[in-house]
Amino acid sequence: MKNVLNNFKAATNEMVKKVCLAVLTIVVSVIMLGSISSQASSKVNNYIANHNISHNQVSSKIWGGFPHYKYRHGKNKPEGVVIHETGNANSTIFDEIAYMKKNYRNAFVHTFIDDDHIINIASTKYLCWGVGYPGNARFVQFEQVEIHSKRSFSGEVENAAYYTAHILKTYHLKPNDACYDGKGTVWSHGAVAHYLGGSDHTNPVGYYKNRGKKYFHQAYTMAQFYKLVLTNYHNL
Repeated sequence: MKNVLNNFKAATNEMVKKVCLAVLTIVVSVIMLGSISSQASSKVNNYIANHNISHNQVSSKIWGGFPHYKYRHGKNKPEGVVIHETGNANSTIFDEIAYMKKNYRNAFVHTFIDDDHIINIASTKYLCWGVGYPGNARFVQFEQVEIHSKRSFSGEVENAAYYTAHILKTYHLKPNDACYDGKGTVWSHGAVAHYLGGSDHTNPVGYYKNRGKKYFHQAYTMAQFYKLVLTNYHNL
């Protein structure tokens, strides 16, 4: 009888382990599927498509005061695009441009974007000073001004995605999301800081998350933005 009880306990324990393992596998699968689904289906991107929100054209307003230094592989040879946001909730695109011209010795980017403008102020043939070493010598960089409405945010990210695709096409670069592995042509400032160093900034991740939740009840992510870049790239 004792042996029977011991065998029964052993069998029961083994069965419990198998059940727990099966439950754990199901839970992990559900979490992964939910994550994949949230990345693939973006309420922001769907809103842009469903409301026919189109991008603005690039406006060239190059200022002659910016320095001209070559990228690490030479003039006209950037290796990708870095997406920034200003972190200033109360400024306009024209305020930001004016400030940067006055303070370019500390930092400057090539282009500023909001929902109505894509204003290129520094030649993308040469590097800018937006992410520190070594990223400055590699990437075209642009800033997004903080926006305060659902439609305006949608228009801004559409402009940003178009401009990213436009730069990739201009310099014959293939789209490749660098934010998850540090290898590619489309970078957030946060990804540059994480993988290459030179900065401790994380933008525009927090800004995207905040505006996505505020206006669409779903955090907007760099992965979803990259999908929008691909759409624009293939439409060019």
